[in-house]
Amino acid sequence: MAQEWLKKYLRMKPEVTNLYDDLDEYLAFCKKQGYVYDEAHLYNEKTPWGEMQRVKAGKIPKDNWSPYPKEKRDFKPRDRNTNWKYR
Repeated sequence: MAQEWLKKYLRMKPEVTNLYDDLDEYLAFCKKQGYVYDEAHLYNEKTPWGEMQRVKAGKIPKDNWSPYPKEKRDFKPRDRNTNWKYR
């Protein structure tokens, strides 16, 4: 039988349990949405963790699995024959 102090020492604290739960949730989000998973991004709003928090708040997630980028504006060359200062 383990001693009482050893059971108390080896028990996982709620803060640690929350940390591992957040890591598991973040891993599932990164797999689903196509982000690179890095444990260092946890609790940093400027990383995919922040995107996960925005999705949990009700925002629409970015589509990282689409092979085609979003439509970009067509390039229009500038008309060099006119003087733009006097339009």
